[in-house]
Amino acid sequence: MKFSPQVEFSEAQHKALRKARLLEYVSIAYLITVIALMYVVMGSSQAMKTAWIEDCLSLVPPVCFLIGTHVCWRAPNRHFPYGYHRAVSILFLCAALALLIMGSYLLVDSVIKVFEQEHPTIGMQSFLGQNLWLGWWMVLALLWGTFPPLFLGHAKIACAKTLNDKILITDGKMNKADWMTAVAAIGGVLGIGMGWWWADAAAAAFIAFDILKDGWHQTKDAVTGLMNRSPTSIEGDYLNLAEHIERTLLEYPWVSKARVRLCEHGHVFFWRRVYTNPR
Repeated sequence: MKFSPQVEFSEAQHKALRKARLLEYVSIAYLITVIALMYVVMGSSQAMKTAWIEDCLSLVPPVCFLIGTHVCWRAPNRHFPYGYHRAVSILFLCAALALLIMGSYLLVDSVIKVFEQEHPTIGMQSFLGQNLWLGWWMVLALLWGTFPPLFLGHAKIACAKTLNDKILITDGKMNKADWMTAVAAIGGVLGIGMGWWWADAAAAAFIAFDILKDGWHQTKDAVTGLMNRSPTSIEGDYLNLAEHIERTLLEYPWVSKARVRLCEHGHVFFWRRVYTNPR
């Protein structure tokens, strides 16, 4: 049995991969601090609870990326002649499903809270002998969970474009969009302080809808990718590579007709079949 060749990255891609792995380790360490801090100050706020769960879900893409980039480099064998590159696509689906399922749950939970007209309260917290409103601590925690991801997300997206890695681009976009979650959650917390009980649930619903939207688009992309779809860019646009290859083959004087089929396996594209008719 002839195995698929073990594909090697270019030097620029290896450099991007090393940088991406470092960024993901930094992200995991950073998210652990955010999750712990948010849990301490969460209180009874629905918006804070939803933002905290989103931060927990933000751990999924970095972990999936690190596992995927480790597994995909295993050498092909008689049981996996195409290698393990598709592990990246499978882990992308896992990360997307986590967002889709949890986003659906949180949205339903937030809507129920609105209909039940639940009135959350935020108490006082003693600090250095002074009683401070716990809402201010919540706002500080949300701000800590906002600005660092903006820089991490920008760096991850740059690496993802070099690597053609959809897990990494998804993670980067989620990081860059975290400011919306923080703004919504801060609005919910301040709304409670102003006596607007509905502001907290409304903010939670907004955050949950954003999670659900991301999960839906990513799950759709991951599922169609596993169905041997023609290759797309990390932005989801079709590349039409098969047509380009066919035109290149037809430039040879001894080829009169050519048909090419391509599919994605993680970072790489595979030729499924090539038909050529000699002149």
